[in-house]
Amino acid sequence: MADEREKALKIIEKNNIGTLSTISGNKPVSRYMTFFNEGFILYTLTDKRTDKVEDLEENPNAFILLGYDTGLLNNKYVEIAGQVTITEDQSLIEHLWSPYMNLIFDGKDDPNIVILKIQPDTVTLRGTKDTEVISIDLN
Repeated sequence: MADEREKALKIIEKNNIGTLSTISGNKPVSRYMTFFNEGFILYTLTDKRTDKVEDLEENPNAFILLGYDTGLLNNKYVEIAGQVTITEDQSLIEHLWSPYMNLIFDGKDDPNIVILKIQPDTVTLRGTKDTEVISIDLN
């Protein structure tokens, strides 16, 4: 299973753009986000005035899809279900900051920046041979 764990981590590290799904009014809502990872823990920066932040304040459960190159069959991807915490930790913002974020925010000191930290409950590797589903051991 260590091999599958490494495959899942490589997919996460290679594919930093994915979908973040939350619950709004008892219905799922998905949007593309850019993710950063430390192992299986994911981070993404967003504006605290967005609907997703409101969704997560009401229900911290989230679902993330990362991987899968368009048009290819049997392409591996990772599903992550987890709990989100919202933080304004400035040192973490500085650690995750990259120049393209200046297009979205008014610099790293923008008072509306928050970080969504996704602590995984489950990680699943999919898209392998014969529609196999592989649960990744997080311990």
